[in-house]
Amino acid sequence: MKSVPILLYIPNLIGYIRLCLLVFAWYYFSQPSIFLPLYIIQVLLDGIDGWTARRFNQVSKFGAWFDVVIDNIGRGILWTRISSIGILITSIEWITFVALNSHGSEWKSKLSSSNDLIVRNIMKNGFQTLFGFLTIVLGIHCLPIVIYIIRYEALFDRSSFLLHHIKTICIIGRLFSLYCEIYVIHLFIKEDLLK
Repeated sequence: MKSVPILLYIPNLIGYIRLCLLVFAWYYFSQPSIFLPLYIIQVLLDGIDGWTARRFNQVSKFGAWFDVVIDNIGRGILWTRISSIGILITSIEWITFVALNSHGSEWKSKLSSSNDLIVRNIMKNGFQTLFGFLTIVLGIHCLPIVIYIIRYEALFDRSSFLLHHIKTICIIGRLFSLYCEIYVIHLFIKEDLLK
């Protein structure tokens, strides 16, 4: 049986679809009724690509790298258009991406065994804890969407009590994410760049 080239692996094909959805989402950014479905579909596909990679034994370094690049592009589209500090947040996410990539596939296990209690608990069980969910899912992925929804009054009125509480929880998660990102960048500088 002939092997499939990595660029044509199912999860990478899903990644190409995600990129196309992001291009259209960016174009329709100021129209929430179009932007949100496009953006949310690409986020849902993000979960499916990892599952298909494992299900069809199509895990690859390219796929892992490509997935995070698409995630960063998607969040970058949001952050740079919804917040005056969006470029700073996006820059920190990209610097963290570079720092983590310098450790190859070992970065998760390295951070999971970190001496830092906060970082270790975020990374525990591959983020599959309540603290990991707060930090990664709510803090990194959901906060920019919540801010978009508030800014464009999509789905809820801008003064929605529930939405502002969700935003507060997401901000707390994002602050823990920032702590972890600074930790990773510090390690990268100390252990890789200053050697």
